[in-house]
Amino acid sequence: MKKFGITIVGLLGVLLFSGCANKVYDYSMSTDNILNLKSIAKDGKTINLGEFTDKNNESTLMCRLSTPVGTAKGVTFISYIKEAFKKELVVADILNNNSTTVIGMRLNDIYGSTVFGNAYWEFDVTVTSSNKEEMTVKSRYDYESSYLASSACSEMQRSFVPAVQKLIGDIIKNQKFKNLIQ
Repeated sequence: MKKFGITIVGLLGVLLFSGCANKVYDYSMSTDNILNLKSIAKDGKTINLGEFTDKNNESTLMCRLSTPVGTAKGVTFISYIKEAFKKELVVADILNNNSTTVIGMRLNDIYGSTVFGNAYWEFDVTVTSSNKEEMTVKSRYDYESSYLASSACSEMQRSFVPAVQKLIGDIIKNQKFKNLIQ
């Protein structure tokens, strides 16, 4: 009987705290970000993207110590962010590969929390410019979570795109961003 009880507890633990790998969705653009970028472009300003780096080159984070959450194509998070930024710059008609204004980014930290009632993605980035200006942005995107690991990790995966949208928005709406593109 004791073995049966231990087996049941073990199976419940596996069900509650395990799951399959969760891949984040391809990036979808933010209308708000594009409109903000278009307001910059109306002055004839163009931007080129430079180096986007992450000393850890992470492409997955563990969710509840059981399930990795990562990019669909296995690219690093910083590569995902660069491609997201590029998509928005293209649609806003502000990306120019020949522009002398080159923006780069360093991912200082990325963190995903799935704690029920306090789930969030958090980014700490330093944005650099060819004009030697830079700014550090800390962006946090809160979302709903769950007690169950499988549901919580699915929510973590689904919330990545809006978290990156918010990160880009926090960068381009920051007053210091104008100094970077002068």
